[in-house]
Amino acid sequence: MAPDHSGSVAQVPRQRAFPLTGAEQFWYILHCIYFGAAYFAKIPTKKALSDVGLAEMTGWERFWYMVQCIAFGSGYLAKVPVKKALSEAGFGHRTGAEQFWYVLLCIYLGVGYFTKLPMKKALSDLRLDRMTDAGQFWYVLLCIYFGAGYFAKVLHKKALSEMPILPQPRLAL
Repeated sequence: MAPDHSGSVAQVPRQRAFPLTGAEQFWYILHCIYFGAAYFAKIPTKKALSDVGLAEMTGWERFWYMVQCIAFGSGYLAKVPVKKALSEAGFGHRTGAEQFWYVLLCIYLGVGYFTKLPMKKALSDLRLDRMTDAGQFWYVLLCIYFGAGYFAKVLHKKALSEMPILPQPRLAL
């Protein structure tokens, strides 16, 4: 009997920690259509999750993260607030360099703090962390600003959904 050379290879679906909501899937796809913006914005979050052992990056994600880091460190600087949110939730620790850059980002008009909030909200949605009242207030203001807070949260939740399993909360909620 001749071997089957039809070219069909069974694809094993990746295990996902949780599904995105219909709205989150819609907005993620819509943002990906725009020159892959959502995909590229998700990569620093995946790197932060990889750093703390919660997810594994694909070869392409590692490649694009390196390209983002070459581009004036944008990948690294986008990862720093995510690592801050993860460390506050009890998932891993930040390096001295990450602590330094986070403070510097916060000094620069609060950029570090405001870019951390959507990740905190994503962790809060999954009951892995709790947002403070001040954080919730600023997140709502970010959402009022043309949905910026919500759209940023969708990217973080997409990266979180690619974890093989949802971890148990590390802090008392």
